[in-house]
Amino acid sequence: MSEIDELQRRLAVAMDRIGQGIGAIGEPRPAPGADANALEDMRKALAEARAARTGLETRLAELSAEVDRLRQTNENLLELSQALRAANEARLGDAELIDRTMAAELESLRAAQAVSEAEARAILDALAPLLAETPKETA
Repeated sequence: MSEIDELQRRLAVAMDRIGQGIGAIGEPRPAPGADANALEDMRKALAEARAARTGLETRLAELSAEVDRLRQTNENLLELSQALRAANEARLGDAELIDRTMAAELESLRAAQAVSEAEARAILDALAPLLAETPKETA
């Protein structure tokens, strides 16, 4: 009887191994190197994302500097315009004040144009990758 018990125990162990083997067969195994390829693709994507982020941070800093310049110029223009109005109300025509006001207005316009150009560059830079992905049609 002890032989029968031993055989039953061995048979149960063998059946457990067979069950585990069948379970393992059903699970898909990645191809050798697939994990390495996926990891490399993820690293490339991360590097591209970091480069894009750096570029965006640079553009943002440029735009912020242009906006600050525009604000400062507009504040200067406002102060000079108020001084010019006060001089005109007092009937004191001050040629130097008029010149400074006109120069401030020109600087304000230049700053506004620089901001517009920076925004246009940012838009074009954002569109460039999209346009590069579009298949080109030949006529």
